[in-house]
Amino acid sequence: MAAQRSARNAQKVKLKPANPFDLIRLLARSQNDPRKAVCELVQNSLDAQARRIELSWANESQTRVLRILDDGVGVFPQLERREALQRIAQTIGHSHKRSLTPTERQQLMALGKYGIGLLGFWSVGRWMDIRSRVDGGEIVVLRLERDREEASIELSRARRTHEGPTFTEIVIRGVDEGAARQIRPGRLQAYLSSELRGQLLQRDVEVHIHDRIARGLAHKHFVVKPQRFLGRALPQFTALAVPGHEDARLELYLVGADVERKGRVQLACGGTTVLDDLAACDDERGPRAPWDSGRLEGVIDYPELEVAPSTRRGFLPTDSAVAFLDALARLEFELMAVLREDEAAREQEQEQGLARKIRAAFRRVATSLPEYELPGVRARGAASSGDGGAAPGDGAGRAAQGATSGPALSDGAALGTPESGVSEASAEQARDERDDDELEEPQLFPPGPLARVRVEPGRLRLAPAAQRSLRAKALDADGRRVSGVVTWTWTLEGAGVLSADADVARYAAPEEAAQATLVVQATAGEARASARVAIDVLTELAGQERASGIPEPVAVQARGERWRSRLREGRWEFNAAHKDYESVADVPAKRLRYLVTLFAKETVLRNFAGAGDAEVLERLVEVLTHLDT
Repeated sequence: MAAQRSARNAQKVKLKPANPFDLIRLLARSQNDPRKAVCELVQNSLDAQARRIELSWANESQTRVLRILDDGVGVFPQLERREALQRIAQTIGHSHKRSLTPTERQQLMALGKYGIGLLGFWSVGRWMDIRSRVDGGEIVVLRLERDREEASIELSRARRTHEGPTFTEIVIRGVDEGAARQIRPGRLQAYLSSELRGQLLQRDVEVHIHDRIARGLAHKHFVVKPQRFLGRALPQFTALAVPGHEDARLELYLVGADVERKGRVQLACGGTTVLDDLAACDDERGPRAPWDSGRLEGVIDYPELEVAPSTRRGFLPTDSAVAFLDALARLEFELMAVLREDEAAREQEQEQGLARKIRAAFRRVATSLPEYELPGVRARGAASSGDGGAAPGDGAGRAAQGATSGPALSDGAALGTPESGVSEASAEQARDERDDDELEEPQLFPPGPLARVRVEPGRLRLAPAAQRSLRAKALDADGRRVSGVVTWTWTLEGAGVLSADADVARYAAPEEAAQATLVVQATAGEARASARVAIDVLTELAGQERASGIPEPVAVQARGERWRSRLREGRWEFNAAHKDYESVADVPAKRLRYLVTLFAKETVLRNFAGAGDAEVLERLVEVLTHLDT
């Protein structure tokens, strides 16, 4: 009852500012970023459906001037120009765009809802003119001055005007020195490319910046294009369902862990950025994972945000915003799984790369110390011995390997190296089968007479004792295979053994380095042609082949155990929990050197396990001396 009597006796008062212009002044000064202020003016041009927007940076009458010209439909195009400009001046704090639904606003890309974007010019310069023409009519100007309550509307008296029948031009004069440093053409281009990226992608619009101040060879024309994000696109994430509201649009990229610049994901509303970094979207929780990882880049565009007026940075905690944050938590869980998978794949790739570096380090050992049996080396196609390598002893494993598959290179490219996982013989067989199965395209005219011979491969580089097959083709002047009977003659000039059968030959390299030449001659009727193949037999390729059998190191967590590495059941294991390894694990160069030293130890123990300690140490020094590190 007391509350009811109090309510009846209460006097209602309508809130009013003591000085309306003080409120306008507060709104204008809430925008303190001149880049964002210029972006707001460009945004207005986009809202007017402009197809071309041109910004000009110049000195006029000894004052710095920024012009923004667009060919959009104009401000309130349905109204007479004076009335339209008067409405702009007298409706600050209200916008005809406020009544649009989120869907309509997104379709029009019109984010502004408060009608105060024009006041941002206070942070740029002292005066601003809005020049407007519609359908070839008169050009009317609204003149505003910073911190001044009155504005004026008048016919344009400018001698030089834009010739378009409909245009809007913003002219800011008296640009402040501090603002000038931030909105120089190059910096402004980068800012607009990021800030308006969504709209630039979805609109058919061109935005150009002209620098009329630059002299000499300085860049004078800048084109604003959508910012390109770092990383690999994540096409599985294109939309985020927000129950009871519109979906958010996703464009996300996975940034490589080795990229110097950290990635960040922006939050946008209707194509305009409202948060530079999504990690800071919830102050209470602090930085949100995985957005703070630096591994993600892109943008999430949610059209139902209530954006803070003037600055358009941040958003109000409405029901739609709360629903969005709840949905975002589900997306974050899925992205964390993606990051874990990528991290596992990256670690595996690093391990594989580490194995290649270890093999490279041992190539000179394999060449300079042929008496050493390297662990893990076996003849291709042979059954593995107990520790994954060829049986120790007289080096028969090495001889068998050299006789079957030394590395061969054609035109400088390695063919069938062990690291590729495909033997030279199988690669060669696949090429031969492809040639046999190749069907000649129908020809309007039959092939001509024999003109030249082509041999594949056209050059050979082999390890000692390796073998390689070659195939010759008889061609006419147009490169087509000749028809009829072709007689083949193969000749070897230099060391090695040659066996031939018609257009196919096989070359076996000698046991040591050498050079040779194969000559093949084709005869078809009265026509003859020949070709030569240069052969290099290189001992360093034998070392490369032998070292390429070194297995990949496998980490084992054996905390408390003293062993550092071991060969076990065809695997080379190292103790990743040993204190020595832990001391170097975070430095790639030290980690590589540590593992190379461990494998040098395994190599010596494999070959000289029964020798005395002094002999083993001497042999270890010998291996370490010949490493390529």
